[in-house]
Amino acid sequence: MNLPLTKNFLRLFYLTLLFTCLFQNGFAQQQQQQQQQDQFLLKGILKSTDRTDVAGATVILKDAHTARVLKQMATQTDGAFSFNLNSSDYVVTVTYLGSVVYVSELVKLSGNTDLGILKINTGAVSLKEVVIKSTTNKPAIKIEGRKLTYNVQSSITAQGSNALEALKKAPGVIVSQDNSITLNGASGAMVMINGKQTYLQPEDLAQLLKSMPSSDLKAIEIIKNPSAEYDAAGTGGIINLVLKKSIAEGFNGSINVGVAYGHTLKQNTNLALNYRKGKLNLFGNYNHAFGHYAMDYDNDRTTNGKIYLNANHDIDKKRYVGATAGADYAIDSTKTLGIVVNSNFSSGGGLITPVTNIYNQSTGQLIQILRSQSSYPEQLANRYNFNLNYRYKGQNNTELSVDADYGIFDASTQNLSTNSYYSPNNQFQSANNFLVANSRNIKLYALKADYGFRVGKGKLAVGGKFSNVNAGNVFDQYDANGAVNILNINLSNTFNYQERVSAGYVKYEVSLSDKLSLDAGVRAENTHSDGQLEPRQGSTQQAQSVVRNYLNLFPTAAITYKTEKSGTYNLSFARRIDRPAYNNLNPFSYPVDELSYWKGNPFLQPQYSNTIALQYSYKKTAVSTSYTHTSDLTGTVFEVFGNNLVNMVPRNIGTQSNLNLTVSQQLKLAEWWNMSLTAMGYRLQNNVGTPTYGDYKFSRFAGTINVQQSFNLPGSITAEAAAVVNSKSIVGLNTYVKGNSQVDVGFQRSLMSDKATLKLAVTDLFWANRYNTDSQLPNLLLHTTYRGETRQVRLNFTYKFGNTKVKAKESRESGLQNESQRL
Repeated sequence: MNLPLTKNFLRLFYLTLLFTCLFQNGFAQQQQQQQQQDQFLLKGILKSTDRTDVAGATVILKDAHTARVLKQMATQTDGAFSFNLNSSDYVVTVTYLGSVVYVSELVKLSGNTDLGILKINTGAVSLKEVVIKSTTNKPAIKIEGRKLTYNVQSSITAQGSNALEALKKAPGVIVSQDNSITLNGASGAMVMINGKQTYLQPEDLAQLLKSMPSSDLKAIEIIKNPSAEYDAAGTGGIINLVLKKSIAEGFNGSINVGVAYGHTLKQNTNLALNYRKGKLNLFGNYNHAFGHYAMDYDNDRTTNGKIYLNANHDIDKKRYVGATAGADYAIDSTKTLGIVVNSNFSSGGGLITPVTNIYNQSTGQLIQILRSQSSYPEQLANRYNFNLNYRYKGQNNTELSVDADYGIFDASTQNLSTNSYYSPNNQFQSANNFLVANSRNIKLYALKADYGFRVGKGKLAVGGKFSNVNAGNVFDQYDANGAVNILNINLSNTFNYQERVSAGYVKYEVSLSDKLSLDAGVRAENTHSDGQLEPRQGSTQQAQSVVRNYLNLFPTAAITYKTEKSGTYNLSFARRIDRPAYNNLNPFSYPVDELSYWKGNPFLQPQYSNTIALQYSYKKTAVSTSYTHTSDLTGTVFEVFGNNLVNMVPRNIGTQSNLNLTVSQQLKLAEWWNMSLTAMGYRLQNNVGTPTYGDYKFSRFAGTINVQQSFNLPGSITAEAAAVVNSKSIVGLNTYVKGNSQVDVGFQRSLMSDKATLKLAVTDLFWANRYNTDSQLPNLLLHTTYRGETRQVRLNFTYKFGNTKVKAKESRESGLQNESQRL
């Protein structure tokens, strides 16, 4: 795709966007008339806590953004109520005998909606304030539309850890030893935070998630087929981490202090503050986690007549610190301006002590012993992000949102690797010591705008986004065999990478009838990337340049059929992309250890996926099936070179087909016992190959079961038992991942009139969560075993202070409640 064509396309898109914005007011009268014709039913039933019908209570319907009373009615003798309403955002308030007894969360009405049974305490709440209630009891796992939600905040066993550990508990998510994330067996899942990309590589993203406490998470959303307003990145789908946000009036906050013990003691603290008054909302957060984290892993291989049995013990001494500050200001009843600044820091040293025994394959005789030590004096990673946002919500379902982001990521590591070779009788033979200094710097900025308004019977949404990422990687390797470290200019380099993505989309949502609705759109993304390898002066390396420019279209569509008696059906389609990670394009080879190297591939192409999904849900049951075909599949290939050394190289290895079936069931086994059961099964078929190893065609059925159980026990105690079981699966060129499992148990007790909670949990009770792989290639057999410090005892104490209640009187909260719910 040539650049002039790309520029002309973008000009055409932005002119279209401008034309739409300028003339949308001309449709206002038509939209108002149409809106009066298209109304939806909102209904529910009011019952007291002893299950009796509540008749004569007043149900008040308010505009969620102006708090203006729109309608009200008295409940019937059976406690039922109903309203016919236009599509918009509402809040339901219930008063009984002069007291406010219920206030709902935000209700986004876009179709006929049944709130179900609303249970109230008819005499315990005062007129002036009311604790916010959910419209339903949120299960641990919920499937709705194209989204699966794991409610982290309701999980006892997820507390006291970090976001990465919480992510591993989400159904279908597997995090490998190299921090790559697969979703239902498919690689390329995009992790977002509050709907925003992080633009970080897997190892840097893992450090960020480790620095985020799980107590900051409200939920984890898994979206298999996102619509056109989402970035097209992520062939495996989107994993969105939704952070908590208070909507209570006045000053309030919470502090969470915890300790954990696995092999060593760990400590974590999280402080959250919020002040909301009138038009202004201020919020802040501080968290830290300190401790030592251990892992044992083996990397065994057989090649060219030799067997290498490698055992490693890894200890990371980590300090994670994070802070957030922000403000929202309601300009008027329709406009909100916000600013958020957050930062995350990690530091600490590490020590890896590998021992490799080298055998003769034919005789089994020990030939040589390699004793190594990799010492990391300090590992630093700092991230800063600044966001400025604007929200407008007008009449006729008109919405405008603008986000501007600027981020900085800095990381640096040093590794002194000492390697000594010994004979089978422990006689010293030789040594090879080297020092590696690596620094990474990423600067990014992004501007995003979305605009939606009614057209005909539906809603038209258009938007655009521009992002620019500049990533620099400086790698220096020193010979450390003498008294002075000497820079090896032939093994050192600088790799600078820039990536610019310009995107635009258009999407139309419409209700074709009271049961049938359509959502269709298309997104265009133009990518320009420029990678420059700069060798050291005097080096034998050659400077290299990798420049690309390509334009892609990503259509999306979904049709939904919804009935009250037989449930909801949803059929969707989406096309998505995975662009290569920055360092994967760096053609330089750098050491992982004495015997293994990582080498980038400047010819690596993006991988693309096309997914079609069908979902059915009814009451507490959800069933979905999907088929995904991925082309230009990216995988890491192990290639032998030199004196039995191994290069790990990312390559486009072929295609993958993934047929998936997911069943989710919510069960109430007793008044005190609830269960969420999610079972996933998928069949992977890989048609892959490389010039070195030839072609492979293999397939396998795999699956995972996720069970979350909660128990209400006497004495204000709740308990949880959670289990995840993963079967054997396949990844990459020809790698089999063995099955694993994890069982967690936890207890929680409310204290101090529900202002405090004490949580005790044991994770990976049977220490069965390990990551083992086997790969068989011509002249190369590989076996790996990873076992981390997953079995831990965790104790957490949480205390809430200040005003934790929401005023029930009419207030001018404008778009702030909508802002807290928009993700």
